[in-house]
Amino acid sequence: MIIPAHVALLNEILAVPGFLADPVLVFGYQDVWPTEGRPESKPEILRYSDLNEYLRAVKGLKTVHTMDHFDPRSEIRHDMNEPIPPGACEQYATLIDIGCLEHVFDTRMCLENCLRMVKVGGHYMMHAPINGYYGHGLHTFHPEGLLSALELNGFEIIFHKFSTIDGIEIIDPEKHRDALLWAVAKKIAPLGKFVSPQQGRWSTKYLDKMK
Repeated sequence: MIIPAHVALLNEILAVPGFLADPVLVFGYQDVWPTEGRPESKPEILRYSDLNEYLRAVKGLKTVHTMDHFDPRSEIRHDMNEPIPPGACEQYATLIDIGCLEHVFDTRMCLENCLRMVKVGGHYMMHAPINGYYGHGLHTFHPEGLLSALELNGFEIIFHKFSTIDGIEIIDPEKHRDALLWAVAKKIAPLGKFVSPQQGRWSTKYLDKMK
């Protein structure tokens, strides 16, 4: 769901040079939160019914597909707990995930699927809860794990910020009850065997003990 409080950060990401390119895959059908007022008084994205319509009408993208296991409007219906078929690999120049990863139980499989579907030279956008959000999804993540997973699997992080649930940019998500990670990564190499990150603080701790 595209909510008014997140429009500023979302617009910042959509303006990242090279981020938007055909074809686009939106993970989860992203309706726009209904708001009152005259259309001309609203941010442009809030004048449309969903993200797909906005990307086509305003950004000029010709191919915008949605992948959603449950929503019948979606072109692709796939359970992201399961591997994507080989024919789906490296099919999209842009993959946009606005808050779906946390709703899939098998985080590793879901993230690997997303990364495999992006073409080399393409981009992946991640928007995920990293503190709080009790009961919102099945998971809340540590940003170290998510960002490391991208870097270990052929992606270069070109944008990342933290915000509150109200879209206010923050430096330290640990100090806020409900916090989000916004990240964009560019695929710079094909994805071979998926590499799972390790939590660095524990490896350092035990190495220190062995000295």
